[in-house]
Amino acid sequence: MNREEDNNNGKIFLNKFYANIADKNYEAVDGLVGDSLKQLAGANGVSKMLKLINNKVGNYKSYAIDDHYTQCITGSKNEISYNYKLKVTYDKGIVDEIIGFKKPNGGEVKLNSYHANSDLLIQ
Repeated sequence: MNREEDNNNGKIFLNKFYANIADKNYEAVDGLVGDSLKQLAGANGVSKMLKLINNKVGNYKSYAIDDHYTQCITGSKNEISYNYKLKVTYDKGIVDEIIGFKKPNGGEVKLNSYHANSDLLIQ
């Protein structure tokens, strides 16, 4: 758990995810979303939420990792799960975001959970 190699790989995905948000490339963001989250949120659910966040708090600026948890599961499932608690800075302030993603054995890393929380979003 929390192997440094997994954390470094997780940061690569985070950078890719937030680079797409910075560029407002929501189609690419939707391409990073896993099937399980698409079933819950809809095909464009995550990008719709990100557009809402951008409308409320302005453009994405940067993120800082507050905490993280990675887990490598071996056996019949063989996957790595990544979970990050972030402080994400936008034009108008900071939003607490929790992001989870998984990498199945031999597969692509896909977003499987995304939560954003800030008083800025409900004003």
